[in-house]
Amino acid sequence: MKKHILILITFLLVSFIYSQIPIEEYRTEIEKLETEKQINAYWNKLHKIDQEILLSTSNSKKYDSISISNMIKTVLIFDCHGTKGYNRHGFSGFLPIITLSHNQIGLSQIAYWAIIEKCKEIGGVIDGFGGKYPAYELESVSITFYNYSVFNQEEKYPWLLNKLSEIKTENIIETLIKSFEYQNELRKLKIVSVLNSWYLQTSQNRKEEEKFSIVKMSDNNLYLKQHGRIQKLELVQAKEKTKKYLIENEPFGWNYVYGEDGSLCLIDNQHNELIRYTLAK
Repeated sequence: MKKHILILITFLLVSFIYSQIPIEEYRTEIEKLETEKQINAYWNKLHKIDQEILLSTSNSKKYDSISISNMIKTVLIFDCHGTKGYNRHGFSGFLPIITLSHNQIGLSQIAYWAIIEKCKEIGGVIDGFGGKYPAYELESVSITFYNYSVFNQEEKYPWLLNKLSEIKTENIIETLIKSFEYQNELRKLKIVSVLNSWYLQTSQNRKEEEKFSIVKMSDNNLYLKQHGRIQKLELVQAKEKTKKYLIENEPFGWNYVYGEDGSLCLIDNQHNELIRYTLAK
């Protein structure tokens, strides 16, 4: 009996840690940093958390908690200290960028985009990190939402950047917390049925072995399920043989067109076909 109670207490404690992000504790520890050396050391600490803890975490809830925490700490450093201690060519120069790319929640990335814009204003490593700006940063957002690659599509970059800049987030930290809480709510849903499955593709001619699906969940809504995560689909248009869906909170106005024959394609805001997916057997 005591053993079962201990296991329950441990489970509840771990669940609490994963679900609660102590913002004010972060704010207090960051406000206590006084010198540029101390602030730069704090940046290095966040980099270590990212590389040694986050990337080795297989539990998605814990992963999201660590990822969102690093995002919040990054926001707080800029809020409390501006560019003091920010080394545009050191760990602090690329930490905000990899914090974006290692996050797997689309709404979080959109809220955090203002930090990317701030880093671009400062300049430095962001100008060439992962390719010439904004290739790496836009790729992170596009992959998270649509699993679609925009690398080497420079002609799209100005428009994509403009769409992200148009989305204004009044309170970045509050939105980050809400995105984390919403992700936790999605984890509680159960799959009721699978409409169809297709092979993942990041471009028109790059089919992967892994599959993704459109599923109906226990809240009676349809979701796109890929890489073990779900994103809610909103019905945009229904025709006789096709339905057009938009991913909830997506930034670019790209749609999935689903046919009654099981066909699926991703189209951009100009109705250009980006990917036609192969139905999985």
